[in-house]
Amino acid sequence: MKYNEIRIKVNKKDLERTEGLLIENGFSSMLIDDPDDVRDIVSHPDVYRYDYLNEELMEDLQRMPEITVYFADDEEGRKEKTRAEKLLSEFADSPDAPVISIECAGTGDDSEWLYKWQEHFRPTRVGSRIVVRPSWEEYTPDPGDLVIEMDPGMAFGSGLHETTSMCIRALESIMRTGNNDAEGNESGCFHKILDVGTGTGILAIAGVLLGADEALGIDIDTDAVRVAEENISNNGMSDRIHVRYGDLTEGVDYEADIIVANLMADLVIKLSPAAAGHLRRGGWYVTSGILDVKEEQVSNAIREAGFDICDVLRDGEWRAVIARKQ
Repeated sequence: MKYNEIRIKVNKKDLERTEGLLIENGFSSMLIDDPDDVRDIVSHPDVYRYDYLNEELMEDLQRMPEITVYFADDEEGRKEKTRAEKLLSEFADSPDAPVISIECAGTGDDSEWLYKWQEHFRPTRVGSRIVVRPSWEEYTPDPGDLVIEMDPGMAFGSGLHETTSMCIRALESIMRTGNNDAEGNESGCFHKILDVGTGTGILAIAGVLLGADEALGIDIDTDAVRVAEENISNNGMSDRIHVRYGDLTEGVDYEADIIVANLMADLVIKLSPAAAGHLRRGGWYVTSGILDVKEEQVSNAIREAGFDICDVLRDGEWRAVIARKQ
C-alpha cells in the first residue's frame, strides 16, 4: 500500500505532549523513535539481558526524538495529511515552540521493503552440504546437496547469520565423523535431536536432513513455534520433526543424541545443566549465539555441567562451542 508521511523532531520534554496532541486529533498511525528507549536498555542489562548493542545505534543517542505520522495515499489520506500539517504548524507557532522541525516526506510504498529484501536473499550454501533456498528462488542442487526451503518469518534464523551457520557446520561435522559412543565404539545413527530455541526450525530440519531419525524443537516464543511448524511442513518433515512451546528446564521429557542451542551466552549458561539431563551419555551439545568476550565464561559453565569441550568455532565476533557429555 502506498502512503505519505510527516516526520516531526521534538524536544524530549515535549515528546509526550506532541504525541498526545496528534492522538487527540485522530492521528494514531505513527512511529515514535526516542533515544531514551535505548538508554533504558543500556542502563538495565539485568532486565533486558542483551549480549550485543549496535555501535552505530549507540553513537546516535544524542539525536532528538522523532515522530513519524503515516497517511494512506488516497483522497481521504491526503486530506488528513493536510489537516495534520495545519495542526502541527499552529502547534509549532505556539509561545514555547515545542516542535523543532516538520518534514513532509514524499510517497512511499510499504511493499517496497519486501521486494528489496528479497533481492538480497538468494539460495545460500551453509556448511558443505546444506543449502538454504527461499521459496521464490529456483535452485538446481549439486550432487550431495541437502536443500532447505526457508522463508524467514518473525523468528530468528534464516541460516544466513554466523551463529546459525556455525551450528549447521557443527552438525555436519558431528554427524560425519563423531558417530560413536563415549568409549569410541560405533553406535549407529544419531536418532534424536533436540533443538532448544528452535526459531524457524532450521537446525532441526538440517539435523534430520543430515541423518537423524527425528527431532524436537522447543521455544518460549509462540510466534517461533508457529513459524517453525510452517517451515517444517513446507519441507515435508512434519512426520519426523515436532515443535513444542516450552522451556528446557521444565516439562520437557526427551532424551537426545544431540542438543543444539543457538541462543545467547547467558541462556546457554543457564540451560547447560538441564541440557546435560536431556542427553544420553556421550551425546553432543552444540551451542552458539556467544560473543567472543563471553567464550570463556560459557565454556566454564558447560564444563561445570558435565561436558568436555571438543571444539570452538569462530566467525567474526561470534563463537559456537561443541561439547560432549562425559
